[in-house]
Amino acid sequence: MGNQVAQTLALPLVWAAFEQAHNRDKRFPKRLQERIVQPYQNAGGNPALNPVDREAFYVLGDGSQLNLVLINDEETGAANRGEGPMNSVSSGGAGTRREFAALHPQILSTRRYMTEVMDEVQRSRREAHAETQKMMAILRRIAAYPIHREARACQDSSLHAQCENGEDVIHRRNLPARLSKRPKDLYELWHEYHFGLSGLKLAKDFSLAKRGANKFAYSRRKPLWDVAANLVRAGFTCDAAIAKIYSMCGRQLSVTSILIGLRDDRKRGGLRVLAL
Repeated sequence: MGNQVAQTLALPLVWAAFEQAHNRDKRFPKRLQERIVQPYQNAGGNPALNPVDREAFYVLGDGSQLNLVLINDEETGAANRGEGPMNSVSSGGAGTRREFAALHPQILSTRRYMTEVMDEVQRSRREAHAETQKMMAILRRIAAYPIHREARACQDSSLHAQCENGEDVIHRRNLPARLSKRPKDLYELWHEYHFGLSGLKLAKDFSLAKRGANKFAYSRRKPLWDVAANLVRAGFTCDAAIAKIYSMCGRQLSVTSILIGLRDDRKRGGLRVLAL
């Protein structure tokens, strides 16, 4: 620690020892000056020239940030070499340096303010994006459910079949109860269950007899429909529920492989996707 302190204080002492008499601090010991200057002069150095250049700087701060602004110029260099009095440092370009020193913290403060503004803009953008995504999810969820029309009270039982709701029910009952043979993805399977495909009856409306008629395909697809329905009831949109199933099972797998995996999970007593 002592050597480090000595190395730090050595240059200021050497500079002070070679300063001219009218610039030197009167408290600087004459004896110490001679001990420093004499060996330098014996080694061939010119004691009239200060071998140490002093660099002037301004200490500026902006909040917790400390900045040292170097203001060394030709005038300061001339003063370091003893070519002029010290007051020359504060003349000439001193006004310009003061203006720069005053502008520098303002520049730093403006830069910090712009950073805060950009952070606020980014935060507002993220919040707006999150709100937009939430609204889109709600709209998709609403769009995923068919419109349930309330049954109209018919005054005459003979006209009940002509009521709009009655016509819809009769039309749905008369649709062929058949499952698609080769669905291309899980989204198509969910659409088949909830909305129906190509004029076919909704799979969720199959009677026990129709389920028995399509026993193999229906039983294989039932685990997927149950998982997707549970996720939708938990707050997921239809697309998000299918995407979650894909992320658990893997998009590289075929529809058949995913259905077999979900069926095996059910046999083992639980579905992994519901635990994620």
